Amino acid sequence: MVKEMNSSMEKNQTWLNSKKRKAFYAAVACDNFREGVRSLLQASGVGRMRPNTLVIGFKKDWRDSRPKDIENYVGVLHDSFDFEYGVVMVRISQGFDISQVLQVQEELERLELERQALEAAIKEEEFKEGKHGIHGLFNKASKFKMSKPDSKETTMNSAQSMHVGDINQRLMEASTQFKKKQGKGTIDVWWLFDDGGLTLLIPYILTTRKKWKDCKIRVFMGGKANRIDEDKAAMISLLSKFRIQFVDLYVVGDINTKPTKESWKFFEEMIEPYCLHECSKDPATVDMLKKESPWKIKDAELEMCKEKNYRQVRLNELLQENSRAANLIIMSLPIARKGSVSDYLYMAWLEILTKNLPPIMLVRGNHKSVLTFYS
Repeated sequence: MVKEMNSSMEKNQTWLNSKKRKAFYAAVACDNFREGVRSLLQASGVGRMRPNTLVIGFKKDWRDSRPKDIENYVGVLHDSFDFEYGVVMVRISQGFDISQVLQVQEELERLELERQALEAAIKEEEFKEGKHGIHGLFNKASKFKMSKPDSKETTMNSAQSMHVGDINQRLMEASTQFKKKQGKGTIDVWWLFDDGGLTLLIPYILTTRKKWKDCKIRVFMGGKANRIDEDKAAMISLLSKFRIQFVDLYVVGDINTKPTKESWKFFEEMIEPYCLHECSKDPATVDMLKKESPWKIKDAELEMCKEKNYRQVRLNELLQENSRAANLIIMSLPIARKGSVSDYLYMAWLEILTKNLPPIMLVRGNHKSVLTFYS
């Protein structure tokens, strides 16, 4: 593993340079993903060049993953907060994982080199054996035998290749969509917690770049229905002191109301396979399941987290109503308290919160202020 890691260092740094990414590639050899991230969090950077934010993609395949993989993924988030890092979780519909596409490209390049080498060998044989007249031609033909491919098989392979090519093309376009100039649109900021200002700083930095300069910032915040005007005035004053320009500010007063029956049913069906269902089983079976599957969601946990479950489902409804057409959504990342919220319930929160939306970033700062306050 170490040998493979060392051999890929230069290749990966070259890839970053070719994509015009101002970054240093670093790798560590560890037994699993979480241990690797934990090592990088502690060892990366020097002094003021030390990073303070972890950027991670949303684990789209969490429902098909092993419980240990889910534990490691959620554990990475907890480790980041323990080491006082901010966290940015990004989700787009197609996902960011283009490793399969890159492998296909590398394989095609390898095959092209082999084809060129074969052509060169054939030309060399033609040159050597051409001197021997017709006997040389027969000898050449016997050395390079080629079977005629079955027409039906060729048609099927071509169709499959075209289908895979279309998927790969869409995946590449989706993963590089932020490299394109964004037209006139909005960056919708849903500021639900004060975490040091990272949720506001990121959209501000984006709008100072030429690819995002035509996008305007809209700010959404939670508030009480009986004091929306007061909350709005206070937030406008705060943003002006931070000198953050925005086009609209909305105080959402019904953020803590129950979601619709349809949305709640979808959430219940999503978590159903991961629930323990203690009420419908005898005590002996429950004890056995707790030992065999400690990751399952317990009935007491569901009851304790009922309001938080409602909140995540309701937030997705509000996002669908207000930010479906946004170029980018930036929202406060919900936190799962260790020992209180199971890994699968937390992944269900993230899933329902970001479902069927434009590109979304869930952000949680390290509670250290990143904004300059102008009095």
